[in-house]
Amino acid sequence: MLGYTHYFSGLQATADIIADARKIVAASDVTICGPSGEGVPVMTEAEGIRLNGSRAAGESYETFHVQGTKELDVPGLGEACKTDGRPYDEVVTAILIAAAVRSMESRAGVFTTDGRWDNWSAGVRLYERAVRALTEEEKLALELDVARMRPGTLYD
Repeated sequence: MLGYTHYFSGLQATADIIADARKIVAASDVTICGPSGEGVPVMTEAEGIRLNGSRAAGESYETFHVQGTKELDVPGLGEACKTDGRPYDEVVTAILIAAAVRSMESRAGVFTTDGRWDNWSAGVRLYERAVRALTEEEKLALELDVARMRPGTLYD
């Protein structure tokens, strides 16, 4: 799964998404650390969401960063996260699901991915364990969105 990346340019860490992210991190069996793979994750409206897998366990890769209200002068930060399919990917996908579900009424694009829907199954289970069960309509919309976003699928 080399190069497995999620793209989420323009996503903002709202209070609701941060609340869901806290529940997701707390419910996960994966050790979630701060941006460098050490310490605690950052989850505030000002700083946004910044987390990674555990560096000590060899589970960190790229920092997952959802922009907060405070602008950080780091090009590309908060636009994409390559997880390489490492264990913290389930937390990343669960948080992206939380953001997508919260924006479904507006149908605003929240994320794209080069993964497949089955790559998101652990994130779906974690979201449902931590936040709430997805409706069948939400699952279908998310599955179709992920399929549509993959390069070389559906529309080839």
